Amino acid sequence: EKNKKLWWWIIPLLLLTATAEFLVAGPLNGLWVSLFPFLAEPAGYNASELFENPEQWVGAWNLLVLFMVLTVFNTFLGEEFIFRGVLLPKMEGVFGKWDWVANGVIFGVYHLHQPWMLPGGIIVGLIFAFTGKRFRTNWFPIILHSMQSVFIFILILGMVLGLA
Repeated sequence: EKNKKLWWWIIPLLLLTATAEFLVAGPLNGLWVSLFPFLAEPAGYNASELFENPEQWVGAWNLLVLFMVLTVFNTFLGEEFIFRGVLLPKMEGVFGKWDWVANGVIFGVYHLHQPWMLPGGIIVGLIFAFTGKRFRTNWFPIILHSMQSVFIFILILGMVLGLA
């Protein structure tokens, strides 16, 4: 019964993650790029360009399937399994009670292929790592990390169905 009550934490944690991504990470990433303009996102790299002409995706179910496969293998089996499932439990021996902080920072730095998002990646990485440590389950970070994938899935589904 006690463990079931823990799941009520997922709602405020989802709100915290969304707030961190939209209200904290965005401005922080903007400040980061203004300080280090050579780390700015390259022209034509932004995924939002995929959504500029939604008619091209009507009926493209392969795009939806590709996105789902990438989500499962990257977010779930890749990042969360490695960072919170494998690394976080082993990091306590080196970092003690601050293992979740080290894990969150390493998670953010892991996304160095997108240097314009480095500070925001660290912020959300800290949230994911804290929830994994605090609640002693990998499901909380998986759910929080998958929130953006669910949002993008809905956008792609809308385009594939011709609703966009």
